[in-house]
Amino acid sequence: MSTAVISNFVLTEQMIEEFYREGFFYAPGFITPETVERINKENADFANQSESGKWKSNGFIHFDKSAAQFPETASLLASKALIEVYENILGDEVRLWMGMYAVVPPHGEGLAWHQDNMYTHILGHMLNGFIALDTISQENAGLWLAPRSHRLGRQANLNEDGAEHRRAADPENGMPCKPMAPGDAVIFHRETLHHSKTNHTEKPRRAYAFQVASKACRYAETGKQLTDRELLSALKR
Repeated sequence: MSTAVISNFVLTEQMIEEFYREGFFYAPGFITPETVERINKENADFANQSESGKWKSNGFIHFDKSAAQFPETASLLASKALIEVYENILGDEVRLWMGMYAVVPPHGEGLAWHQDNMYTHILGHMLNGFIALDTISQENAGLWLAPRSHRLGRQANLNEDGAEHRRAADPENGMPCKPMAPGDAVIFHRETLHHSKTNHTEKPRRAYAFQVASKACRYAETGKQLTDRELLSALKR
């Protein structure tokens, strides 16, 4: 693909200010319809597998291990236009922490309120992206966010030790995201509380989620930089 960004998407200073002030901003037309189609086609078997009704994801962490299997996803994640957006938001070169093709199956449940920094504790600014690969609303497990919750710091996990997923206390100001067309995105801070509810439809709800870290980020437990993750500026396509 020549570029993953639709020509009418422009990152503005207002969006960057909203990211730091509110913890998120909307990015309509973030990727092209053609890119949406390619990513969905690449993951069609996974999306349509009959499962237990739970949220599921197909992960992408290291390009040398995943790019051959998911070439369209690799092109998206290494897109020069998108990398420059992330660098402008975070004010630094960036690393891919992870990407995942995320599916809520028909009548399946999304995830409880959580911050992604409740999993691996990382110090420094990181951003998350949630890209709609279907028309997404609250009818099919649309995303919820809690404005300014990233200012509260890392939250305690209320689930039992060893549970697959983390769960934070329900915020008082949680709100549903606007309906999203395929290719629209929400960009939010890694410590912004978010969750999704139930997919009430007969079709899987498909989205692509990713996390990007500033080059300056460090693991809280060791103080070491995230050198086990690729620097995206070296992979621009």
